[in-house]
Amino acid sequence: MIRLLTILLVAVLLFSSVAAVVYAASGGVTGSGKGGNTAPTIEAVILVSASDDTEVTAMTPLSPYRVKVTAGDINTIDDIQYIVFKVYYGTTGASWDADDNAIFKWDKDGSPEWTMENGGATTSWEIVTIDCVAPSDLSGTTGDWYLKFKPGTLAQQTDAQDWKCNATAYDENKNGTGAWATGATLAAYSAVDFDDGTGVSIGTITLGDATAGIEPGSTGYITDTAGNGLTVQVTTNSTYALGVQTEATWSDGGSNTITLNEAGSADLGPGEFALEIDNEEQGDPGQPKSPVAVTSSSATILGFESKPRVTTSQSAPEGTSDAVIYMALSFATEGIQEVTYSGTITFTVTN
Repeated sequence: MIRLLTILLVAVLLFSSVAAVVYAASGGVTGSGKGGNTAPTIEAVILVSASDDTEVTAMTPLSPYRVKVTAGDINTIDDIQYIVFKVYYGTTGASWDADDNAIFKWDKDGSPEWTMENGGATTSWEIVTIDCVAPSDLSGTTGDWYLKFKPGTLAQQTDAQDWKCNATAYDENKNGTGAWATGATLAAYSAVDFDDGTGVSIGTITLGDATAGIEPGSTGYITDTAGNGLTVQVTTNSTYALGVQTEATWSDGGSNTITLNEAGSADLGPGEFALEIDNEEQGDPGQPKSPVAVTSSSATILGFESKPRVTTSQSAPEGTSDAVIYMALSFATEGIQEVTYSGTITFTVTN
């Protein structure tokens, strides 16, 4: 009996030593992840010269300058859809204002790419699109944009560095903004024009509205403009004074001349004339109310010693400061020929 149990135990041990068979299998799933759309960055904004990267700290209206913007995007700068540039005085605004907030735009898909966002308003600001530059390769993560522009004639004059630049880069749903901190001054600008061209006729009116000559010893007024006055149109970005002067000698283009009496019409000698001026009229059409003698050197017209600069409203066209001027031409009783005497009358704008 003991012998049989021993045999069975050996049999069990022999059976358990046989190697086991193992079966293996494999499987998988698809993984995905979308890259985040990080906002663009503005790394630098600076006002530079029209020809190189030299920083500019003083501007003059109608002269060219460039705004250099270095922008970046870790999704590559091809992700930047457009950039808005602002050249502004003081603080930025949402709307175009020729006085203090000029707005420009680069649009990757625009036609044209570079535009001035003035809403069609007449302006002396200018964008020089032929010299505006965007990166030629948009596959990198940073690039330089150059806006070339000219400040307008009504852009606020300032001796402080109050003109700044701002740029905002936009991708499909985010934006990055940067500003130029140094600032620039802006020089004064002034110009004068006239609503009736550059010539006026001073004489008297006879029947049939024909212009007749001024008799010796008499005075004539402007006869050939609406309202018998000359409209002087001033364009300026700063406080100004309006002055006037005339040539000391007028002539008929030949040998006949007359000489200016700079004291006025009270006491004219032979061959003399006087030109007097005012911005109000009385009595006869065109007669200056308080005539002041015009001399051969520039003198400020009374009432125009300190006039405010010309301003515009947001999104409005630029305008001028207009003044109607009345003039009186007086001849002496002697030495006056039956010819047409002409001379230059010059208006000056002083800031």
